[in-house]
Amino acid sequence: MMILKYPMLSLSTETAKPLPGLFCVEVQGAASLTADDHAQLMILLDHIRQRLTAPVRMTCHPHRVGFSNSVALHLEGASGGQVDILLTVSGQSGWPAESDYAHPRWYLTVPDTVDAFYLVLWLNTQLMKKSEK
Repeated sequence: MMILKYPMLSLSTETAKPLPGLFCVEVQGAASLTADDHAQLMILLDHIRQRLTAPVRMTCHPHRVGFSNSVALHLEGASGGQVDILLTVSGQSGWPAESDYAHPRWYLTVPDTVDAFYLVLWLNTQLMKKSEK
């Protein structure tokens, strides 16, 4: 069995968004983010958990949409529920509005590929935790 390890996410003491990305990542260090972005991540995770029964399987499909790099995440719960998230590298952060969560497809934008990569890792870890309980 192969295990992918990475430093766990922490909250930043900074009140402003880290530049240039969503996550502030020190050289070979743990990623951190602001309290506001952490709250948005938790809202996203809560909506996933409301829709899907553990264990959740995540499938990642890299895409290019126009000139933007994206990752399409397909999440499927044990009882058959599904959520699709298109995570697009756009140079800025964008979270779904509360009304967007009523739909089965959600759109998120992140500033760069480091943010996209870390967000996929974080989501996978959080969804694995839920299924282990």
